[in-house]
Amino acid sequence: MNAYRTAAALAALLFVSLSHAEPGISNDTIKLGSYLPLQSGLAAGATQMKEGTEAYFKFINDQGGVNGRKIEWIVENDSYNPQQTVAVVKKLVDRDEVFAIVSTLGTVTNLAVLPFLAQRGVPIINPAGGHLDLNKPKDKNVFGILPLSSEIGESMADYAMTKLGAKRIAIFFQNDQFGKDQRDGAVEYLKKKNMTPVAEASYVPADVDISAQVIALRQASPDAVLLAVIPKHGSLFLKEAQKLGWKPKIIGHNTMADPVVTDLAGDALEGIYVNLMTAVDSMDRPQVKQANEILAKYSPKTKPGYYPYLGMAGAVIFVEGAKKAGKDLTRAKLNKAREDSKRLETGLVPPLEWSAKYHGGPHAFGYATWQNGKLKVLQDW
Repeated sequence: MNAYRTAAALAALLFVSLSHAEPGISNDTIKLGSYLPLQSGLAAGATQMKEGTEAYFKFINDQGGVNGRKIEWIVENDSYNPQQTVAVVKKLVDRDEVFAIVSTLGTVTNLAVLPFLAQRGVPIINPAGGHLDLNKPKDKNVFGILPLSSEIGESMADYAMTKLGAKRIAIFFQNDQFGKDQRDGAVEYLKKKNMTPVAEASYVPADVDISAQVIALRQASPDAVLLAVIPKHGSLFLKEAQKLGWKPKIIGHNTMADPVVTDLAGDALEGIYVNLMTAVDSMDRPQVKQANEILAKYSPKTKPGYYPYLGMAGAVIFVEGAKKAGKDLTRAKLNKAREDSKRLETGLVPPLEWSAKYHGGPHAFGYATWQNGKLKVLQDW
């Protein structure tokens, strides 16, 4: 009878222990998740972001993991479809029981799942996109590492005017939250200067021909064009402009710093300016050199650049926060560890200054220009 009671007590104790265990945490594993548009117009960038994040987690696991736990990172394809994102996030949280979401991509897709993640208290680090709710979030479980898209637009317009002497500015943008927020920021900046864009044109990620938009912008005779775009359509724009012999000054979103554009745009890329909110591989920083070494070892076919660095930055931030939170890792302790960081420098994105009141992205930017197939940094952050 005593043996029965002892066994029953142990079973009850085990049940209580398991019932209070943190989701995604075992004695030897931390289970994380992500959703990426691996089949979409953003597929090239999403794949590189996945490769950069995976490479860093493999590197950490080979170093013994985080406080003795190896990282398992589960990635789901959401095809840049918000409804699909909702479905895969519910699967990650309810079926896979991930501890946190790390390094995702897509403004509209991230926005679609924020309420669910907030309700469940699931931390999300690096929801890559440009909206206020991602990069100046109110939800305590959200940690954004990118600047607001509106601030990017303002910065590009300012650079065109103050550094390049532009008087007539046109805008080419992706017709969703990602592109429109940048466009709105640029328009607001120009308004303060008593100016308006001389022309605007847009596209959607599914478009395969943007020649009509390029012709329409050219007819307005701008001396500078701002590109709020993803690499595919930015490259299409550059090649169409080259065909027309049109050579305005062009300032592009940081996506145009990704190495994939050298394949997509070829020599049409020469001379364009790029807003920088992630590192470029030529920067003389120890973190950049280490990132390049990690990619060379764990994902040798992945060229260092915007998307791999962006994904890896999210992974670095999670790992350092989890280490600081200690062996008894909980979501609350992870969040507090990140809030207590004060100034967080990954070297891959501008410094972050998180606190209990602010989980948002940086406000500093750099600029570079493409010369002979290489990015030359003109302005660091």
